[in-house]
Amino acid sequence: MSLFFVHIPKTAGTSFRQGAEKYFTPERIVYDYGVNSNATSPFVKKSLHGDQPDFWQFKQALDNPAMIVGHVTIARFVSLWGAGNTVTFLREPLQRIASEYAHFVRNMDYQGSFKEFYSGRGMRNRQRRALYGVNLESIGFIGLTERYSESLEMLNDRFATRIPEREDNQGKSRLEDEYEFDEEDLVELRKLNRRDIELYQYALALFDSRYAMFKSNQPWAHACLVEATTEGGSGWAWWADERDAPLEVELWVNGELTSTARAVKFRQELCSVLPPRGGYVGFHLPLKLSPLDKVQCRVAATGQWFPPSPRLIEETKT
Repeated sequence: MSLFFVHIPKTAGTSFRQGAEKYFTPERIVYDYGVNSNATSPFVKKSLHGDQPDFWQFKQALDNPAMIVGHVTIARFVSLWGAGNTVTFLREPLQRIASEYAHFVRNMDYQGSFKEFYSGRGMRNRQRRALYGVNLESIGFIGLTERYSESLEMLNDRFATRIPEREDNQGKSRLEDEYEFDEEDLVELRKLNRRDIELYQYALALFDSRYAMFKSNQPWAHACLVEATTEGGSGWAWWADERDAPLEVELWVNGELTSTARAVKFRQELCSVLPPRGGYVGFHLPLKLSPLDKVQCRVAATGQWFPPSPRLIEETKT
């Protein structure tokens, strides 16, 4: 097994990376922090930062790495490592921005104001942009900075590792310490980072659901209700440990069980992230529904709900 770690700045990624180095040893980790970074592995610079990078040959030439890690978007390596082997950490967006600003001032001699820093386009919705193009539900593991110990506990169980807990590269004394904002900055930050805030809130609900399954010794599933209309619901689902058995999915409408289906249909749009079962993980539940009906799916074997909250039925477009 080889992992792909999307290291989003100021999300406790350095703590996780250095814990991984202690567990795996640095020699078994491949680094991609950009062509100008001393941390980037020489083979990565040679293979991927030239004019015509060949990602397939790069992957084939690697000697059984335990992990590839870097300040990269998920799109860079997910089609080679697969979404199931991809891990990342997210952080409350405003706290993450404040932490990155402090890092720039402290370590990079940044002279601008906080407002100048967070107003830059490159600093807006940075977590969403890092994960753009891949459904959050499909990513192998999403930890939370604010719940780092619980995240590491669940990650180690999921991948059968023993990565130790650390707190490195922190601008404040402890992970749980929070930055404070004045009202003007708070309003503007929320406006500029609306998509990151939505992403984080959804990730938090996912984490709560999965952690509850984990603590009750129940397997959890990657599962997504892709479409819910007056004609029924469809989506995809598979076990997090990628066991071969298909899931049975229940469709609940307004709090009542209405139908079930096995997740065995082909979902072509997932193939680029290498889902299990060759992509045969989809389900379709045809049912006449009405606008404003509340729908939610559940994994029949475990009772895991998805999405975390019921969704209102949309009008079918003609």
